[in-house]
Amino acid sequence: MSASLYPIPKSVDATDFMFSTSSEAQLVDEGNFIAEAQGTWSVSSRKRFFDVAVAGTVIVPMLPILAAIAVVVKCSSNGPVLFRQQRTGRGQVPFTIYKYRTMRLLAEQEGPSVTRKGDGRMTRVGLWLRRLKLDELPQLYNVIRGDMSLVGPRPKAIGHERMEMVCRPGITGVATLLFAREEDLLMEVPEEEVEGFAINVLNPIKAQLDAQYAEEGNFFTDIALLAKTALRLGRKKAVRTLPELTTVYGYPVVPRNQSN
Repeated sequence: MSASLYPIPKSVDATDFMFSTSSEAQLVDEGNFIAEAQGTWSVSSRKRFFDVAVAGTVIVPMLPILAAIAVVVKCSSNGPVLFRQQRTGRGQVPFTIYKYRTMRLLAEQEGPSVTRKGDGRMTRVGLWLRRLKLDELPQLYNVIRGDMSLVGPRPKAIGHERMEMVCRPGITGVATLLFAREEDLLMEVPEEEVEGFAINVLNPIKAQLDAQYAEEGNFFTDIALLAKTALRLGRKKAVRTLPELTTVYGYPVVPRNQSN
């Protein structure tokens, strides 16, 4: 039974997307999903114009807010205001993503690159920034630069991507909304397995959704996803449970509450 991706349903659940047969996305030899996106909205100059127009219009009046967040981040903990990391961009070309720093200095050397709820490396300010998704605001600069789009596949760390990136990665998207509470879901995974679970289980699911967007997305899809993102900021939303995911994808991880 196929599921309709557009328009975005009021209640976003994995079952609305995961088993859709409408996408032409295919697995290639490297284990990545590839979309036939040539000539589609996701790679068009119209989408690029839309991104620049919206990001440029939004970022100017938000400058006082961006400055205030920067001051709070700087004064609340040691380290730079911005977190910079290489991510996979369009055509698999790396680019530098910008976020407000939400973890203590040198946190990436103390644990996995994937975080989950209760991660001791998070700062108190960082917890609130992540909950409200305010840590992502510097990516408006990435959009204006041409590294990213407002809507698209969420850019993954180098080596984590499971999709051939035919379009620009986005600040939000279908997979981003579906896994908005990914850190809660990862709480059920043993700490030493978190990064492997994210790469081998969650990222292929996201790649399927992102490949479908690359092929089928349009202007109205972007409007719907942006509106859905704005409406969900700071709100808790259930995600698909870990036992269902491990059953479907066969990853050898036993949830804590089911271990002997």
